[in-house]
Amino acid sequence: MSPADIQNDMREFLDSLAQDRYLIAAESAELCAQQDTHFSYSENPKTLFTYNAQQNPDDQKTYGDTQEVLGQEYIQNPAVHACQIETTNRCNERCIHCYIPHKFKNVILPYEVIENILEQLHELGTLNLTLSGGEFFCHPDAEKILRKARELDFSFNELSNITLLTPHMIEVLKETNPSMIQTSLYSVYPEEHDHITQLPGSCEKTKASIDALIAASLPVQISCPVMHTNYKTYKDVLKFAYDRNCKAQTDFVMMARYDFTTDNLSERLTMEETEELLKEIIQFDKDYLDFTDTPVPPMSREEWGKQKFCGVGLDNLCIASDGIVYPCSGWQGMPCGNVREQPIKDIWEKSPQLNKLRALTKSAIPQCYDCEDRQFCAPCLVRNFNESAGDYLKVAPHFCKASHLNRKLVEEAKAKMRAPK
Repeated sequence: MSPADIQNDMREFLDSLAQDRYLIAAESAELCAQQDTHFSYSENPKTLFTYNAQQNPDDQKTYGDTQEVLGQEYIQNPAVHACQIETTNRCNERCIHCYIPHKFKNVILPYEVIENILEQLHELGTLNLTLSGGEFFCHPDAEKILRKARELDFSFNELSNITLLTPHMIEVLKETNPSMIQTSLYSVYPEEHDHITQLPGSCEKTKASIDALIAASLPVQISCPVMHTNYKTYKDVLKFAYDRNCKAQTDFVMMARYDFTTDNLSERLTMEETEELLKEIIQFDKDYLDFTDTPVPPMSREEWGKQKFCGVGLDNLCIASDGIVYPCSGWQGMPCGNVREQPIKDIWEKSPQLNKLRALTKSAIPQCYDCEDRQFCAPCLVRNFNESAGDYLKVAPHFCKASHLNRKLVEEAKAKMRAPK
């Protein structure tokens, strides 16, 4: 093939990407900037909510995609593709289900340390950044952090309860252009939401801030974890999101605190409540049944055993408000190093804990292969760790029961659909 042929093929390829709006093509950088389209609720409505009902996507996939290709690449060449920075663990709310023990919520990571972290991540080629807390806007230098993240051209998400959002900070967010601002709205009813957050007035403040962000055309995603307090009314949160063309997600997976205390799990749904919730999912979410109906290719025990649990130690990292590095958010029981003492690159490459996790495969929990419910279960190492006093290979019985119930109800629903009328 001649150089001209290669050039023409490349042009056709780039033109096709531009046509599908993956790229912007113009004669100059200025013209490209003029054509750039920003997030819009009218042009890019995000009205679909998603449930986390413990389906296992790894066992369901029958095709290759970008995520799968990247996953294989990171298995061979681990890299910090994504990093969550818990800039402070201070929070103005005291959510009754939170995995961070409230007694520890008084630490702020100094801006100078965060700035150095961001510069190191930039040098490492990190693409995705999550800025969180505690409550991110409790950090006195929240604006400087946002501007530094934009200066270094990260694709970054913001996790916040948004009750402290001000008109000025909304303007800062517009200028710094986050990929997503994720907030929690537990109920549209103040008596329920405020009971969960333990902050009077937080429901109305959160709803008002959501509307303010939408008015500013900033991308918002609402998270609504389902628990005792709100499992009868969570659908009203979804409707609140639909009415605003705003994406919403809900799940019923609750994690114990990272100091191994489990009193927050008193809000976890009982099996009876979980059954009621799953029946609603099956009845109202057609995509859920379609997803669980995907043919599962046969997989030998050996093939299954070679699979990784997730990207922990392979493509992501969490840095907490005290500078300590952890495998992922919530896994503060397994320190891997401290950014105040070591370069992130050294921690990533030399941490005994991370290297041990990198070598871990599903063969470490062999009983799961023989479990008939495994397609409806997504074992999570940090959930295991926090709920089993540090044993990340011990699956909590609650999740086994929920997975079994999930499979049973799906099979019953499909049998009913196939039955003659």
